[in-house]
Amino acid sequence: MAVHKRILRALGTGPTRRSLFGPVDREQLQREYRDAMRKDLEDASRRWSFDFVAEKPLEGGDFRWEGVSGVRVPVLYRSCEEARNPGGSPGKENRFGSVPLDVEKTPEKRTEMKRKQTNITDFYQAKKRQVATPRKSGQ
Repeated sequence: MAVHKRILRALGTGPTRRSLFGPVDREQLQREYRDAMRKDLEDASRRWSFDFVAEKPLEGGDFRWEGVSGVRVPVLYRSCEEARNPGGSPGKENRFGSVPLDVEKTPEKRTEMKRKQTNITDFYQAKKRQVATPRKSGQ
C-alpha cells in the first residue's frame, strides 16, 4: 500500500500529467481547424446547393431556393445583427431583441385534451388479499 502511495505521489509532481502529448503547435492547430471548416463548408455547399459564405443559392442543384421576407421568419432564425438592432438603429444594441408585433405566433397548446397518466389498475382489476385468508406456501 505504501508503494502505491509513493508511486502516485511521484506521478503527481512530474510534467507528464501536465503535458501528456507534448507541446501544442498553435499555428498547425489553427491551419487544421481552418482546413476542416473549409472542407465541411464545401461539403455542405455541394449537398444543399447553397453558397453559405455569400448566402446565395447555387445553380443546378437538387433544391429550389426561395427568398422569404424577414417578417415571416421566426426570430430564432434571424441574423444576429437583425436581432440585436430590430429597429435598424445603428449604435444602440439590444442584446435579445424585441419580437415585432406582426410576427406569426406559435399556436397555444390545447389543455382541454390533456390525458391523465395511466395506472396499471386502469387495465386490470385490483385484487386484494383478504386478511382472514391464510397465505399459500411460497408467498
